[in-house]
Amino acid sequence: MFFSGDPSSRKRVALGGRSTKERDRQKLVEQTRLERERRSWLRKQTLAAIKIQKGYRGRKDVEAARLDVRMEFYRTYGKRCENVDRNCFGPDSVFLRQLIFFFNAHIDGDLSILVEVCLFIRRYVHDSGDLVSLFAGEDYLSRQALVDFRVKRLAYSCIDAVYKNRYKFRDQLITTSSESSQPMTLLLEAVALLIDPRLPWVCKAVGYLLQGSVFAKSREIVLAGQETRKIFIFSRSISALECVLCQMIPHTGQEPCNCLSIDPQRSFSCQLLTIPFLWQLFPHLKEVFAAQGLSQHYIHQMALCVNNHANILPKDLSLDLPGYACLLGNVLETAGIALSYPGCSFDMAVDIAAVASFLLEALPPIKQPSMEINEGSTFGEDDIMAGDEVIKPSLDKDLERQIVNAIDPRFLLQLTNVLFGGLSCVVGSHNGVDEKEVASISAACAFLHVAFNTLPLERIMTVLAYRTELVPVLWNFMKRCHENEKWSTLSECDYLRGESSGWLLPLAVFCPVYKHMLMIVDNEEFYEQQKPLSLKDIRCLIVILRQALWQLLWVMPMTAPNPPKSSKAPADGMNRLDLIKGRVSLVASELLSQLQDWNNRRQFAPSSDFHAGGVNEFFISQAAMENTRANDILKQAPFLVPFTSRVKIFASQLAAYRQKHGSQSVFPRNRFRIRRDHILEDAYNQMSALSEEDLRGLIRPLMCNMDCLRKLLITCSIPILGTLLAKAMYEGILVDIPFATFFLSKLKRKYNYLHDLPSLDPELYRHLIFLKHYDGDVSELELYFVIVNNEYGEQTEEELLPGGKNKRVTNESVITFIHLVANHRLNIQIRQQSLHFLRGFQQLIQKEWIDMFNEHELQLLISGSLDSLDVDDLRSNTNYAGGYHSEHYVIEMFWGVIKGFSSENQKKFLKFVTGCSRGPLLGFKYLEPSFCIQRAAGSASEEALDRLPTSATCMNLLKLPPYRSKEQMEAKLLYAINAEAGFDLS
Repeated sequence: MFFSGDPSSRKRVALGGRSTKERDRQKLVEQTRLERERRSWLRKQTLAAIKIQKGYRGRKDVEAARLDVRMEFYRTYGKRCENVDRNCFGPDSVFLRQLIFFFNAHIDGDLSILVEVCLFIRRYVHDSGDLVSLFAGEDYLSRQALVDFRVKRLAYSCIDAVYKNRYKFRDQLITTSSESSQPMTLLLEAVALLIDPRLPWVCKAVGYLLQGSVFAKSREIVLAGQETRKIFIFSRSISALECVLCQMIPHTGQEPCNCLSIDPQRSFSCQLLTIPFLWQLFPHLKEVFAAQGLSQHYIHQMALCVNNHANILPKDLSLDLPGYACLLGNVLETAGIALSYPGCSFDMAVDIAAVASFLLEALPPIKQPSMEINEGSTFGEDDIMAGDEVIKPSLDKDLERQIVNAIDPRFLLQLTNVLFGGLSCVVGSHNGVDEKEVASISAACAFLHVAFNTLPLERIMTVLAYRTELVPVLWNFMKRCHENEKWSTLSECDYLRGESSGWLLPLAVFCPVYKHMLMIVDNEEFYEQQKPLSLKDIRCLIVILRQALWQLLWVMPMTAPNPPKSSKAPADGMNRLDLIKGRVSLVASELLSQLQDWNNRRQFAPSSDFHAGGVNEFFISQAAMENTRANDILKQAPFLVPFTSRVKIFASQLAAYRQKHGSQSVFPRNRFRIRRDHILEDAYNQMSALSEEDLRGLIRPLMCNMDCLRKLLITCSIPILGTLLAKAMYEGILVDIPFATFFLSKLKRKYNYLHDLPSLDPELYRHLIFLKHYDGDVSELELYFVIVNNEYGEQTEEELLPGGKNKRVTNESVITFIHLVANHRLNIQIRQQSLHFLRGFQQLIQKEWIDMFNEHELQLLISGSLDSLDVDDLRSNTNYAGGYHSEHYVIEMFWGVIKGFSSENQKKFLKFVTGCSRGPLLGFKYLEPSFCIQRAAGSASEEALDRLPTSATCMNLLKLPPYRSKEQMEAKLLYAINAEAGFDLS
C-alpha cells in the first residue's frame, strides 16, 4: 500500500487522450482491411492464371489442329502444291480453307506454298483472265459469301506474309514486275490481281484489308525496301506494291465504292504520305493520287484532322525526317497538279491551304542558301528582322528542297486564282462581305502568313506582288471592312480560333507584300498613275495601319511585342495570337514608315495622318525614359509621335549624355590652330589626332568659319567626314549641306531601293524605268545579269547572279534585273565607303538616337527647319555685347531692317551669321551658342561707319558697326550677306 520505490507499479495513462482499447480497435480495422485486399489480390491472381492456362491450352490445341491440317494438306496437295489444279480453288474444295487455316508466314514451307498458289493464280489470269470462275465456278451469286471470305483472307495472307518477311526479302519489296519470279513480287502481284477493280468482290476484299491496317503494313514494307529502290529509281515499270496501292486508294467509301470508313490513323494519308519522298518511289501512284476527286477526298480528310487538332501521325523516322514534314512535302508536290485541273473546286483550295498552314507552322524556318539566289528575287536584307535569333534548320536538306520547290510561282498562282476566283479586286465594287469571300481571305492569309514565317521570302514575295491579284483583292476587302466596321467577320477564322481582331490576318499578309511591291514601283506609277493603289486609298490605308499599330503597341500590348522570326509557332492557343500580333506590329510599322517616305518625297497626306491620337505629354515623358512601353513604341514606330516631340526627346538625350560625360575631367577643352591658307590640312590633322573621348569635349578653333566644314566634308577622308558631321549634331551646330536620300539611309543602316536611285544616278534610273515599261521582247535587247563597273577609268564586269554572264534577261526576269542593278549601285558599290563614314559618325552619335527619324527628318535635324526665319523668335533669344542692348537705337534699327528683308535675304543673313540658312527646329532658344550682336568700330567716325558688318559663324556672332541710318545699315548688310563671306570681310 505504500510506495516501494518501484515505478513499474504505477498506472499507465495515455497522454493522447485515447484509451488503449480505442487504439487496439483501429489497429484491428486496419489489419482487417489489409487482409481483405490480400485475399482480393489472390483471387485476381488465380483468375489470371486460369485465363493464361486456358489461353495457352487453347493455343496449343489450335497449333496441334493446324499441324494436323497441314499434314493432311501435304498428303493431298503436296508440299510444293504438286497436285493442285484449277478445281482446287472452287467453293467445294477444301484447298483454300485448309491453307488459310494453317498458314503461318514465319514457316518457310507455308510461305513456299502460298508463293506457288500466287504463281498459279498469275498463270491462270494470263491464260484465261477469269478469276471469278476460278474461285466461284459457274454460279458466283449463290456462293458469294464463301467466295468473298476466301478471297479476302487469301489477299490478306499475302500482304501479311510480305509484311512479316520484309527484312528477309527487302531487296524484293519494291522491285518492278520484270523480276516477277521473286517470292515477294509474286505475293504482291497476286494481291493486285485479287483486288482488280473489275471483280465483284473488290470492295469486300479491299475493305477487309483496310480493316486489317493494310496501309500501316504497307508503310513498314516500303520503309524496309526503300534503300534498295535506289538502283531502280530510273525504271519506268510499275512495281507490284505500287500497283496494289494504286488499286486500294480509290476505295474511299464514296460512290460507287461501298467500303467502310477506317480510322484516320490507319489511313493512306497518315501511313503512306508520311514516308519521305514517296513519289520518287511510286511516280505512277502520284498520278493516281493527284486525280481530282481522289486527292480532294484525302486532302479534305486531312483538313478535318487539322481542324480537330488530331495528332494521328506515326512515329518520326528520324529527327531530320519528321512525319509532318514528309507529309507536307508529298501533299504539296501533288497539290499543284490538283489545283491545275480546270474544275478544281474552291473547297479543295481551302482544304489545301488549311493543311499546308498547319504543317508549315510546325517546320523550323528554312533559310535560302546565300549562293542559291532565285531569279524571281527582289528581296532586300532589311526584310529580315534585325536581331532575329538564327536557328539552323534541322530538316533533311532534300526534304527542305522538296517543300520549297513545291511552293513555286506556279503553285501560288494556281492557289490564289482558285481562292480568289470570282472575287472582285475593284475597290468599291460591292459593299457586302459574304461567307465565301471571308473563307477565301482567311484561308489565303493563314497559309501565306505561315509561309512568310517559314520559307525563304525571296521564293514567294515577288510572284505574290507582281503576278497575282493579292494586293488589290486584300485591299478591297480591308477597305470595305474598315468602312462598314465588319472586321469581326474574320475574328473566328479557323487559324486563330478565338476572340481576336479581324484585321490581324489580312494585315499580316498585305503589309509585307505591298511593301515588297513598293520597292520596285517608280515615281510615275505611284504619284501619277496611282498604281497599285490610288493616293486616296493610301490615305485610308495609313489610317488603318496607324490605328492597328496603336492598338497593338499601346492599347493591348503583348508581353513580348516582337517575337523572333525563328520562333517555332505553336499549334494553337494564345501563343499563336501573340505571335501574329507581334508580326503585324512589325510589318505594319515597316509599311507605314515606307509610306511616310513616299509622302516626304511628294506630299499627298498631311503629316498628322501618321500621328497617333493618344500621344500626349505623359506619353512623351515616358518615351524619353528607357525600358518603358512608350520608349519601345518610339523605337518601333516613331512616326506615331509628332516630329517636334521626337526632336525634343533627341535634344534631351544629347543633353543628358553631355552632362553625364561633361562632369568628368577626362574631357579637356581642345584648341585648334587653323591657318587661313591651310584650313583643310590643319583641321584634318588635328581632328584625326583626337580620341573618341576628346571628341565629346569642347573644341575651339582659333580661326575658322562654317565654310571650313563644308570643304572638309568634300575633301577629307571618309571616317573623319562622319566624325565632323556627328560632332556638329552632337554640339547642336546646324550644317547647311543637302545630303542625298540614299546617303541619309546609310546613316540609319537601311537598304536603298529603286526609288532612291534618282538621288545617286538619275540617268541610270531613267534607263531602268524605260526597261521596266518596255513593251517588246526584253530578251532581244541582249541584256545579261552582269553590270559594268567603271573605277579609275578601268571597266570590269561583275555578275549580279551566280552564272549571270550566261543568264539572259527576259520579260519574266526583268523586274529582278532592275532590282539587282539598283541594289548593286545603291548598296554594294558604296558599301565600304558607307561603313567607313558610319564608323566615324557613330563615335559620337548613337544609332538608336537617330533611329526615331526618317531620312527627310534627319536632313532637318542636320540642317535645321525649312520654315521662314522667325525674326521675333531670334530677337527674343539674342545676346548683346560691346555696349549694345535690346533697346539701343542701333539694335532697334537693325531688327527693323531684318524684318523688312525678303525671305531669301533673311535666309542669307542667317547663313552669314550662323553658317546655316535654316533655323533650329525647336526655335532659336536651342541655337548653340546663342546668337550675339557685338558693337564693331568703337568710335562712330566716318571711316569706322564705312566698314561692313562681319561675323564669326563658329560663335554665331555678328559684329555690327553703329550705323546712323536705316538705309546705310540695310545697304551694308545686303552687301555683306550677298558677298557670301564671314570674317574674310573683316
